[in-house]
Amino acid sequence: MGPRYGRLYANAVLRPLAEQVTDALDVRQGQTACDLICDSGTLGLALGAAVGHEGHVVLIDSDAALLPAASHEVSSTGCAVSAQVAEAETAPDDHRCDRVASLCTFGFWDGVSLLDVAKRMTHRGGRAAVLTWDSANPPAHEVALDVALRDVAGLESSFLTRCLAGPDAAEALGWEPVTLHDVVRFDGINVYWAAMVLERPVAHELDHQPGDSAQAMRAACVRALQPWTAPDGTMRIPVRATLWCSPPGGRG
Repeated sequence: MGPRYGRLYANAVLRPLAEQVTDALDVRQGQTACDLICDSGTLGLALGAAVGHEGHVVLIDSDAALLPAASHEVSSTGCAVSAQVAEAETAPDDHRCDRVASLCTFGFWDGVSLLDVAKRMTHRGGRAAVLTWDSANPPAHEVALDVALRDVAGLESSFLTRCLAGPDAAEALGWEPVTLHDVVRFDGINVYWAAMVLERPVAHELDHQPGDSAQAMRAACVRALQPWTAPDGTMRIPVRATLWCSPPGGRG
């Protein structure tokens, strides 16, 4: 199993959001920053560029197999890189970071709330932030696929459920929600399908579906995304996400 989010999805969706998260956290040269549930390290790359050669990026994920490739990617920024495997029963607590952030991976952490983990890893005066999709206005590129899977294949994707997950009211108590806006870009249905299905675990969820089912799901996505599709087939989809920012004063 590869990363949760493949290269195409990272380029189209995650990289611009990673830059916004880094800017919102005011990550500075020489700091220690953490990419929490780092996956392929898309956020780590933005953090590494911000902390520079004097800084340090900590990569943490529950899947040990993802850490070597993510570490290699982030090290290309010139910062120092360390990696740690985390499990829900032994949530990371041995780093005291200036900045801790997570990028659309809230639902892939099992156990105590990822918000609590992020806060615990941030030293006094540091800042933490966890980005999730806006539950009141989920992204059309994900919703289109989710509806197509349900309507065509009768499939409720556990991956998409995790992808769209966010904190409940009790978990988010005391955290400041900040809305981020962006535009997701796919150069046609082939790129969309590759990014959304073929390079993500959704492909494995469709292993036992007949071939014509996949074509029907693609067609359903095309129809659903028509409002954001240009005559040449390129898609430009406005999205809104919520950046949950830690309360002032860090972890205390």
